[in-house]
Amino acid sequence: MRDSPLWFRATHGRVIVGLALVTFTSLAGDVGRAQSTEAVAQSDRYVLQRSSVTFDVDAFSTSQIRMRFHRVEAQLEGTQAGLESGRVVVTIDAASVEAQPRFLSPIIRGGGILDVAHYPEIRFVSTGFVRTGEGSGWLFGNLTIHGVTHTVSLLVTPRDAGGSPLPDGALAFSAAGAVSRREFGLTAWFPTVGDAVHLNIQVEFVRGP
Repeated sequence: MRDSPLWFRATHGRVIVGLALVTFTSLAGDVGRAQSTEAVAQSDRYVLQRSSVTFDVDAFSTSQIRMRFHRVEAQLEGTQAGLESGRVVVTIDAASVEAQPRFLSPIIRGGGILDVAHYPEIRFVSTGFVRTGEGSGWLFGNLTIHGVTHTVSLLVTPRDAGGSPLPDGALAFSAAGAVSRREFGLTAWFPTVGDAVHLNIQVEFVRGP
């Protein structure tokens, strides 16, 4: 009986079905794990919802030049274990700068200062975060302006959304710091215009793909 073709076909069929079920179960597990990993990644990724980025420089001893950038992109991810493990990347369109006084805007975009034709982006990539309080601390990273990169530190504090509640899962921060513009090769108008550039950043992140 065991040698009959009918027994062989039946046994062979059960083996094939069994292997197919094992393979399907394994693949389903892999897919489930991949979907779970992707779900975690999705829940741990934030995109920029709103922003305000200004650079201020003292000028003529009694006044100030303010540069506001209107096109900013940013992503925050890897915060499942806390802000210390997170990473933020900010890309600023240098050509989107508008200055006060306004007549300085095209001059600042030009070759003598930001030279946006050759250096279209200002970029910040975080390298670490040291907490000093609930949601606040020092954010360290690499800032690239005018093709030159230097390490900077920004004091980060949590903020509300102008008095209105934040959407579920949203994160809002203010960050402030200062850099030497001459370190980035921006030497025009010195010393009439000061060397210290004060960075003021307000951002609101929401969960996103």
